[in-house]
Amino acid sequence: MSDFDRLVSVPHLNQSMLYAKWQEFINGEPVDTGTVFHETFAAWQRCKEMGINPYQIKDIVKLPERELARRRSRLQDIFSLLEPHFQTIERTVSAHSSTYTITVADCEGYILEVRSDQDTERNGLNFPFYPGVCVTERLVGNNGIGSVLQTGKPLAVIGAEHYVRIFHRWSCVGAPILDSYGNIAAVITIYTPCGSESPYTFSLMVAVAKAVEAGIRQFLTERQLKDIRKTLSQLVQQRDVIFNDMTQGVIILNKDGVVTFFNAAAQRIWCIPPDEAGGKSIENLLKNCPRKESLLNKTIREGKPFTNIECKCRNHLHDKILLVNTSVLRDENNNINGAIGIFTDVTDLRRQEARIREQEKLAVVGQMAAGMAHEIRNPLTSVRGFAQLIKEKIGEQNNPFKEYVEIMIQEIDQADSFINNFLQLARPTPPKMQVCSVNDLIKNFVRIFENQAFLQGTKVLTDLREVPPLVIDSAQIKQVLLNLCQNALQALGQGGTLTLASSYQADTREIRVDVIDNGPGIPPEDLDKIGTPFYTTKDKGTGLGLSISYAIVDRHKGRVEVDSKVGQGTRFSIYLPVDKQF
Repeated sequence: MSDFDRLVSVPHLNQSMLYAKWQEFINGEPVDTGTVFHETFAAWQRCKEMGINPYQIKDIVKLPERELARRRSRLQDIFSLLEPHFQTIERTVSAHSSTYTITVADCEGYILEVRSDQDTERNGLNFPFYPGVCVTERLVGNNGIGSVLQTGKPLAVIGAEHYVRIFHRWSCVGAPILDSYGNIAAVITIYTPCGSESPYTFSLMVAVAKAVEAGIRQFLTERQLKDIRKTLSQLVQQRDVIFNDMTQGVIILNKDGVVTFFNAAAQRIWCIPPDEAGGKSIENLLKNCPRKESLLNKTIREGKPFTNIECKCRNHLHDKILLVNTSVLRDENNNINGAIGIFTDVTDLRRQEARIREQEKLAVVGQMAAGMAHEIRNPLTSVRGFAQLIKEKIGEQNNPFKEYVEIMIQEIDQADSFINNFLQLARPTPPKMQVCSVNDLIKNFVRIFENQAFLQGTKVLTDLREVPPLVIDSAQIKQVLLNLCQNALQALGQGGTLTLASSYQADTREIRVDVIDNGPGIPPEDLDKIGTPFYTTKDKGTGLGLSISYAIVDRHKGRVEVDSKVGQGTRFSIYLPVDKQF
């Protein structure tokens, strides 16, 4: 009979012959090992070497209740998985034996659970199989628990195969339950009276052990997944906290160009609510981007990052200047999995730099004006005085020189007007600040200016929204409006529409005043030169009107922005802060 056949079928062994072999071994006589199962003979040899008394077991020490509870709690998952199998074992065994005991022991041989039929519980065993008792081979000889722990494999120890004689009336089948690392975590064993073994007991116990091991692996997998989900959730929370605390906008795309993350700063930059950002393509989300292809999509397509790229964009309220850095996201196989972009809003920085450049220009002009005005104005005053005297000497006579003198006086007055404007840049008049309604200021200005526009066939419209009061010099702001509107009229020629609008920008606490025309627009190459002293595209312009306007707005701690498209018109936007104290 092969070892496999014996273990699977657990046949009725010839107990009389086996008992005779046991006695021969105990008495030190030679034993024909071919007639004894080799695992049994090896167990007898181990027991003899350990000095175990084959006729009497050692005194048994039971675990304290607290330690027993601690050991049970360590195997709580195994007990939960075993629970539905206990009834199956009981039904199978009870078909062949009315007496049985099921035990569960830990990896050190301590019995933690005992389940018996009523007869066994009532009559008891000749060995105290109760929770807290240790049944290793070193203490009680070979048995269905200690020998399984010793060999690491399922075993059946039947009748006289036990080294200690008091167990000869019992047959036990034990199977190890391995943990996820392949180590024995527990042993489940069934004890029945010798001679009433079921041929299916061995395979049943092995199947139960394997089912529990599968459950352990599933528990472990579920716990790992739970831990992974928890870790991932924590990482996502940490990412959200870190990214949302950043002042730079952060956008993450998947490989299809769909937005998977849009932080709080990005929402502020593009004025997009958080519930509208996720799940949309970047092209549809940032519709006002002047680029044909966003840098993030280009990063995915080309598989390379972009560093410190300055871009201009516009949300529905403001123009923005952004410094863009992108990086490629890759998966574990180094395939492109998306892209991340970090957008730094440098609008205020660029405005400040532009303001500094303008102030430097005006400072140069002021120095020129201070040095030249006196030297030019005094001779002009003398020349005009003599020209006026000559005009009076000529009187009413029909003299051709009279017309020449009048032209001289007009040209001198025009030069003097230019010098006055020049001096205004050099020595600007301090603003006289007072609380003012911007809408009332615009209405009063339109009443005066629309007559001039009417003569040119230009329609003047207003679009005034509710705005808070503002502390400004109303006369100087009217001068700014006059300069901008006169420039618009000259650009429009005959006809056209000029619109003055006001609105309140709550996010920046600014009042915005727009002067909009539907004229020919300003070519891109001229836009950057707007406001530069002496730069003009008009035949008779001086190039000082816009410079003066920019200087006035700058003294009000505001700014001027220009948006123009050739063939569509021009918008000059004046931003005046509401909460600045002067």
